[in-house]
Amino acid sequence: MTLESLKSKISGVRQLLDSERLTDAMNELESISVSENNYTATDKLKKVRQTYGYMIHYFMEGMEDPSRKDVYCQTVESLQRICDDMIIEKGTEDSSNVFYSTLRVSNLRNLDFAEVYEDLNKSNDILHEAIDAGNETSTLVDKKDVAMRELFDLIWTKRLKKDTCNQIVRIVLSAQDNLNISSYIISALTLSLLEYYDDLKFTALLDIYENSQSDEVAARSLVAIVMVLYRHSSRISNDRKLMTRLELWQDSLLTYSRLRNVIKEIVRTRDTDRVAAKMRDEVIPELMKLKPDMLKKMRESAMDFESGLLENNPDWEDMLEKNGIASKMRELTEMQSEGADLMMVTFSKLKSFPFFNNVNAWFLPYDSKNSHIKLDKSSMKTLDDLFSMGTGMCDSDKYSLVLAISSMPEQQRQMMFGQFEMQMSQISEELKARLEKTSNPEFNAAATLFVRELYRFFKLFRKKDEFKDPFIDPFVFLELPVIGNMMTDNEILTLISEFYFKRGYYNEALSLFYAMGEEANSDPTHWEKIGYALQSLRRYDEALDAYQKASLLSEPSEWLVKRLAFVNKKLGNFKEAADYYARALEHDMDNVSLIMNSGNALLECGEIDSALRSYYHANYIDPENPKIWRAIAWGEFLSGKYEKSSSYYDKILLQSPISVDFLNAGHACLASGKIRDAINLYKQSSRSDINEFELAFRADHYTLINAGIDDLTQNLVVEAIKHDLS
Repeated sequence: MTLESLKSKISGVRQLLDSERLTDAMNELESISVSENNYTATDKLKKVRQTYGYMIHYFMEGMEDPSRKDVYCQTVESLQRICDDMIIEKGTEDSSNVFYSTLRVSNLRNLDFAEVYEDLNKSNDILHEAIDAGNETSTLVDKKDVAMRELFDLIWTKRLKKDTCNQIVRIVLSAQDNLNISSYIISALTLSLLEYYDDLKFTALLDIYENSQSDEVAARSLVAIVMVLYRHSSRISNDRKLMTRLELWQDSLLTYSRLRNVIKEIVRTRDTDRVAAKMRDEVIPELMKLKPDMLKKMRESAMDFESGLLENNPDWEDMLEKNGIASKMRELTEMQSEGADLMMVTFSKLKSFPFFNNVNAWFLPYDSKNSHIKLDKSSMKTLDDLFSMGTGMCDSDKYSLVLAISSMPEQQRQMMFGQFEMQMSQISEELKARLEKTSNPEFNAAATLFVRELYRFFKLFRKKDEFKDPFIDPFVFLELPVIGNMMTDNEILTLISEFYFKRGYYNEALSLFYAMGEEANSDPTHWEKIGYALQSLRRYDEALDAYQKASLLSEPSEWLVKRLAFVNKKLGNFKEAADYYARALEHDMDNVSLIMNSGNALLECGEIDSALRSYYHANYIDPENPKIWRAIAWGEFLSGKYEKSSSYYDKILLQSPISVDFLNAGHACLASGKIRDAINLYKQSSRSDINEFELAFRADHYTLINAGIDDLTQNLVVEAIKHDLS
């Protein structure tokens, strides 16, 4: 059996467990383990089945068993773990997946955590001694880099014993003067838990968070906990000990405040793709188009000494406004002020260096002494000074930049330094200003950077398809065990729902709108936004209900009246739509769009004369609009004024006619008895596809009957066209 087929069968077992059909799950799992000759799994399953059997026996005998629920939950988790281990074992045997390949190497080398960590410390000590003595360090740097990778790979891939997990916790908590190693270890734990669930590793994260004195360590561990909770919510919910620990968080104002910021950051990251797409597809191409013009204007300014070379050229601003770039840039600036990740576009292009072939490199704390960095001391000093400004760059972006600069010629490098310094100075000030507005800037900054590190790995790693991307699905934080219940106050719900709503993530926004309490339900704006979200999702019946609730809470605004008109029209409630359009026109009587929509609704109600009055009113305001002519032509046809209808179709056909124009113009001629003219028009309508024409023609059967065109005439028209074509 292949790894994929095994995963499929194991998925069936997990479904049985989710349905609480434990006996069926065990039977299926036994069948799989026997077919795979997995004796370890078979033995483990035998022990689980035995313990579960005892519990069932006590239950059948009516015996009191205070540990019954615990045994049941432990049975479920034990079976889940057997499923995990079978997949891991199978993958390690024959998969080329980077996770299993790395695990295979660790197993072959029989790496031990304590030994690897000791080797790393020794390598570090020897390296620092060599640096202090001014000795050659390249070999020592290489050795340290290897030790760092081995440490990460071991934590990431291998199941660790309880003692080892406890040791990891002690190392992280004791390394307050070396946050780099603490952050690195937390990254490895996070990536491991997102690959497969391990209660010992998750407990280690909880221990780190609850006992850390460092904002950075607390931030990274809490981000990890939230993301793992979301990935493995059912399994963690099944563990009473872990749930009890999490429930204690409800009494901590500090943890509540931190959780709010972590959730906001994860939610905000969802928008990175949209921001990146806007920059890549809208802003950058337009700027590139403007480049020649901009250069020309700069040259012109350089010849004009009186204008002042430091002043902005108004011509540039005109060009930006004219091309719509200015508004897009303002939008991006606003996004950046809100914490949007604008650096993703830039640095996504700089992740192709061999350095990033190893998974650990994406989470490696920035170190100017890394063996991949080949820059002179002066350049490194410049970069280190820039990075110390607090630029909001995560470590993988710092490596990207340094590696890119390393490959540049000296002249270009110095130019890059100048440009980068100006940009980073501005970004640093903006970041500082934004963070100062928050209650815990150090914590928030660290949480942001870790989320971005994870996002870049899952989106940009060359073998990203081998990993389950935690950012691909909407982050429904209300479903988080315990934490979801902590995030139900209207303040956080409003904050995040507005974020979703503003950016068009309407499903996510709706789930939060509906979760708000009675105070929100009495606010007409609340229901207006729900209505708009539903309308945008084309759920018109629900949108109408929301809009009506809003209208009951206060006098409907002009905006709301228009929306009520629109959704009623979409639902086929044309009389109601016409009434609302009439109300809207009281405040905006010359709005052509409203006038036309009102006319269309009236036409659907059979009020042809009223509809025509609307159309002629619109035509008076906008006399050269073919769309208005088209409405008048059809309205006059329905009113029986076929010659007048034909006169408007003649005007339309001289402009930019569409297929339906030829069809309807043919109807007008046919109703006037001009059969030859009608057939010629129908032929033009059928030019692309005779079958489509016939369907459209037959769809107007009753309309033509009302115009006095009998069944035989209609059939002969179609036959005549087909006859000519044949």
